[in-house]
Amino acid sequence: MIDQLMDRLAERLKIIEGKYKYLSFLIDERYANEKFLQLEVMRIITLMPDVVEYLPEKLYDYRTKDKCDFWFKTSDGTEHWMEIKMRPTNYRVMQSKAMHAKAITHSVDSIVDDIRRLMDQAPKNAKKYVLFAFYPMYSESYAIFNGKHLPKISKASGKRVTSPGRNIQVRDASFDIYLLKL
Repeated sequence: MIDQLMDRLAERLKIIEGKYKYLSFLIDERYANEKFLQLEVMRIITLMPDVVEYLPEKLYDYRTKDKCDFWFKTSDGTEHWMEIKMRPTNYRVMQSKAMHAKAITHSVDSIVDDIRRLMDQAPKNAKKYVLFAFYPMYSESYAIFNGKHLPKISKASGKRVTSPGRNIQVRDASFDIYLLKL
């Protein structure tokens, strides 16, 4: 199911870029639009035959009002909880140009927080995922990103994360998508 999601998501993002140049816009403006990625994931997952229920932003706990970005249940009764993040990087940003991108360290910390929340608050018997995208990534970005930032995500998730699950090439940049099953 997860490989199918990633394949379909990559295909869909390529179509959106080809028709509307939306990934180019996100990269050029360093704009984060998690709702975009959340809706695309929800669209793909809910069309899978085994999915019987779904909710965007399901509450982890009514007392804290913490929400998970996407929840669904499969016909075997398994609950699936997914946190979703889209994070523009500050790679190749000219200092004089005002951009929306925050320092990448804050973005990585936000993903680590989502991982911890999923592990602590989602039901123990549920399947848990964190889906995140970083963009733009450039060939020279990976030494720093893979050496400094991915190890933090690896440590938090207990998974060895070394490269994206899928990437979409946008001009000289890459839109990288990761999906971790916790």
